[in-house]
Amino acid sequence: MDRLSEFYLSSILNRWVYDELNYCIGKLEDIYVTTDYGYPRAIGYKIKNGREIENFEFRNIDVYKENGKFIIKVVQVKDIIPRKYSYLLSQHLLDKDIVDVNGKKIVRVVDLKMVKRNGYLTVVGVESGTLAIARKMKIENPIKHVYALFNKEPKENLISWESVQSLEMVDSSLKLTTPYNKLSKLHPADIAKILEDLSLEDRVKVIDGLDIDLASDTLEEVDHDMVKDILKNLSEDKARKILDIMPNDEIANMLDDMDEETTNRVLVNLDDDDENEIRDLMKYEDEVVGNIMNTDFISFNIDITVKETINILKELRPDEEIAHYIYIVDKEERLQGAVPLIDLVISDSDAKLKSMMNTQPFKVVDTDEIDVAIAIAVKYDLYSVPVVDEEDRLCGIAVMGDIIDEILSPSWKRRIKRMS
Repeated sequence: MDRLSEFYLSSILNRWVYDELNYCIGKLEDIYVTTDYGYPRAIGYKIKNGREIENFEFRNIDVYKENGKFIIKVVQVKDIIPRKYSYLLSQHLLDKDIVDVNGKKIVRVVDLKMVKRNGYLTVVGVESGTLAIARKMKIENPIKHVYALFNKEPKENLISWESVQSLEMVDSSLKLTTPYNKLSKLHPADIAKILEDLSLEDRVKVIDGLDIDLASDTLEEVDHDMVKDILKNLSEDKARKILDIMPNDEIANMLDDMDEETTNRVLVNLDDDDENEIRDLMKYEDEVVGNIMNTDFISFNIDITVKETINILKELRPDEEIAHYIYIVDKEERLQGAVPLIDLVISDSDAKLKSMMNTQPFKVVDTDEIDVAIAIAVKYDLYSVPVVDEEDRLCGIAVMGDIIDEILSPSWKRRIKRMS
């Protein structure tokens, strides 16, 4: 009888468990694990004895293999009431979707690689692919034989636990919730790509598990129909918090594709000023600058100094896409000039903005076609172009990133997704 130091979960599930007196206490139904130590570590075992399910912990557990059969032997059996755990391995992970964080894709968990480490059973990897399915179905050797006929060898598809993020969140008040800490390190665009391959239920789980800022940034990257479905199924509190920090132009673009009932349900969660601004943005025709302009921008009075401006910017901590230029306006909000951020940094701290601004900034009117903004941005190498209304009041900026999103055809977007 060989004692094993590593094995697969499917090999030991539904196997007999014997105590130190060689008394059979039942079959292994599932394993409680905690991720408090990084890799999932076993902290309890669900054992089926006849029709009854009991929960135990063991001082020691070993897995043996004899004549092709797996046997589990334990020492000092103790009844427990599971209170804090991250997952039940079989119930929450096997045959579930999981995120390969490095590959930025969804994989199906066929099996889990386990080792005995420091006296504990520990999950070290996720298995997927043909060979894992064959092993689980106990047809591994026939599958290998078929591959051999074509001079090929089936590949192991083992992903380290460090590189995966489970979508399953245990939400009972007696159990620990596992946050999406690994997924949260990805770029919002990568998370959005992952969402495309998930069910609506899992999409809602992911967005609900992300912090508000990342959830908002991610929803800005996904298809509007998907956003609508996610928002409908999110808790009202989470949806409201996401919308509170989402730029109004993004909300307006999102609502353009939604029915009136959904639009009203979204807007009712916003304050009156935001609601009115969003409704105004939604009135623009699709092909004009006003439809894609960002209403978040940085503007200052003409008499403010460089030092005062920098201090205010430190407090505001604006997003990078709107921080390339500082716009100068008069008391009526009419555009007077523009200052690149780099000029602000290298100028004397006591200098006033009016002494260093470009008094004839390139600009577009909100009713101009988007092509006009593109032409100006490309010709003069601008990250963004200020947008004014018919009375020359600054009302937004046309950001190149938003323009690119608008003009890229669906076929190009699909091609980019395939390339990524």
